[in-house]
Amino acid sequence: MNSAAVNLGAGGFVSYFEDGGAAVTLEGEGPILPERMNMERGLGTFFKDQLVPFMGTEGATQFDANKQDEMRASGRPGQESQETYYPEGQPFFEKLEEYGYPAVQNPVDGPNRHARPMGREDLPTPQELEDARAHALGTGMVAREYGPNTAMTVGNMSEDFSASNRLHRAMDKRNNAVGASLIRQSGINLTPAELASQVDATIFKQLEAIMQRDGDERRFESPKGSMDLYFPRDKYGYFISDH
Repeated sequence: MNSAAVNLGAGGFVSYFEDGGAAVTLEGEGPILPERMNMERGLGTFFKDQLVPFMGTEGATQFDANKQDEMRASGRPGQESQETYYPEGQPFFEKLEEYGYPAVQNPVDGPNRHARPMGREDLPTPQELEDARAHALGTGMVAREYGPNTAMTVGNMSEDFSASNRLHRAMDKRNNAVGASLIRQSGINLTPAELASQVDATIFKQLEAIMQRDGDERRFESPKGSMDLYFPRDKYGYFISDH
């Protein structure tokens, strides 16, 4: 079982296991600011908040299926959630066009969901980018409410109970860890728009590093130390089933 770590500067190191079989731990580094102290509300509080509405008791959960769908789609143009996540600028997929990607309306079933800049079939697809963004943003949003350690525990449990294979779980855990660490670094007072901006910037930094590869350096693998922008692939570059 191979281990690795994501170094996110003042946010600390997030360690994870590449085969998706173990819990993620956060190892703090740098000063702990006041807004970062006592931020953990715990797993019990999270499940209490989520189970209350599920059992029919009055109350609202912030991370139900509709909320998750909203966060996942928030980077697409024309979304009602743009005021929440991008009140002053372009959503994620409009910014992606600056990197040579064609216009993307829907990366799941739209016409350009697998399109990439001409001559760069080694780059991640819009579908892959949305998935990576969704995991980091979703875990970051949970971390804002319940703390980064709690968010990682919740995220790992979700991945471990999913039907995905170990390679897909490892990718998702790596991206979950980045979202939690962004909150650890910046504090729970980070707004959804600020969090989305940081997640997007992290993705674009990885994408820029991938675009600098040339010739034999090109491969379907993200640089170490940050987000994973690729679904697991075989040696020919084809997606590996997540079941």
